[in-house]
Amino acid sequence: MAQLLKIEDCVSRYEKDVYRYTGQYIRLKSDRWKRVKANWENEKLSEPDDREFSSEPERKKWWQRKSETSETIEEEPYTPPRTPITLSALKKNFREELFDFQLKWASSTIRERSRIGRERLREDFLRILLMDLPDNYLVLYRPIIRLKKAEAQMDVIMIGPDTIHAIVLMDTQKGDVIHPSQGRFWEVERRGEVVKTVSPIAAVQRMNYFIESVIDTNETEMKISYTVLCKNGFINRSGIPPYIQVVDQTNYGQWWEALKRQPSPIKAKQLKAAKGLMDQCVTTAYLRPEWETEQDLWSRVDPE
Repeated sequence: MAQLLKIEDCVSRYEKDVYRYTGQYIRLKSDRWKRVKANWENEKLSEPDDREFSSEPERKKWWQRKSETSETIEEEPYTPPRTPITLSALKKNFREELFDFQLKWASSTIRERSRIGRERLREDFLRILLMDLPDNYLVLYRPIIRLKKAEAQMDVIMIGPDTIHAIVLMDTQKGDVIHPSQGRFWEVERRGEVVKTVSPIAAVQRMNYFIESVIDTNETEMKISYTVLCKNGFINRSGIPPYIQVVDQTNYGQWWEALKRQPSPIKAKQLKAAKGLMDQCVTTAYLRPEWETEQDLWSRVDPE
């Protein structure tokens, strides 16, 4: 699963120390999977069941059983809330748990928490990114950035071992045919009608300006790819600047499979680029209740 470094303006453990948490996540994931699989195999041998799932009562998630006073996750055995009968069902269950865990790390630290917008949690592409791509991809999902005293929201920035992928998503319906133009709006043919949609070119240009203002590609040796993504429709490619890659229904499968076939481990230059980008991100968070209480207690102490 790809690692969610930042979502919107939420506080993230990765922004505190991207070098530490990227490695810790990979080790944690590997260790937990070994434990999950071993427990599942032992339970299958000792208690065979011909139902799809056992009726074992739901238990607290493993990352919620750790002490709230430490950011180090305790090495407790993990028992999934329900025991799948097949290995593929077990993997699916585990990936769902990891997805929730990723959201937790991307919206909280030991001292602070943030609220993720509900509309983001309903976006299929967020789940697809995290659950389908390997661990060596680092994702900033619609981050809010500050550059030259101005704030702006980006689309999706995905940092691979060698390439920074800046992706602008087009919200279209299946079968839409999109005709670009030089203006602010593009035309969309939809079930015999013509509607307008905002051109993604301006969003690409914002991301281009932001990334290339922060990242020295010669120093980091990172390539930058700009993509307009229309998963469900078809885009007429005429009139689109040549530095922008177009991915639509005709080539989405090949593009996605090429991303997944990235065997390189996480690299130092990749982490350096991620830190540089996150340093420009805006964070909005509130103190956990226990930290607010502690601050109140200290504020009442007479300095004399």
